[in-house]
Amino acid sequence: MKYRFNSILETARHYLFIAATLMAAFSLAPELVAGTTTGIGGLADNVTGNFQAIGNLFIGTAYIAGIGFGVAAIFKFKQHKDNPTQIPIGTPFALLGVSVMLVFLPGLYQPLGQTIYGKTGGTGGGFTGTGAEKIPGGK
Repeated sequence: MKYRFNSILETARHYLFIAATLMAAFSLAPELVAGTTTGIGGLADNVTGNFQAIGNLFIGTAYIAGIGFGVAAIFKFKQHKDNPTQIPIGTPFALLGVSVMLVFLPGLYQPLGQTIYGKTGGTGGGFTGTGAEKIPGGK
């Protein structure tokens, strides 16, 4: 009996959470599109206007994760030196490879896009905006 009551209580909590989330989303919806043209076109403008910020987020995350993997690789090299039987040598090299790929990933977007689509084809990756020229891959 006690188990069934707990199960019903958990289900009620889930439904309450879903209802509260939906109410918050619907109450904030007018403010999200306020000041723009209404309709699907205005909504699409708002969404595409955020792509630059998403690109900046990905590039910043790639740099920070790359630096983190580099630091982890250094510590794994130290652990391998202290106890080679416990930590295989491939582990720090794999971490170092991931680190290099993440740090140089933003600089590869535009050249890879030009390789795939050609110089006269579609947009070859990257984004524009303030400060983008300072980041590899920015125009």
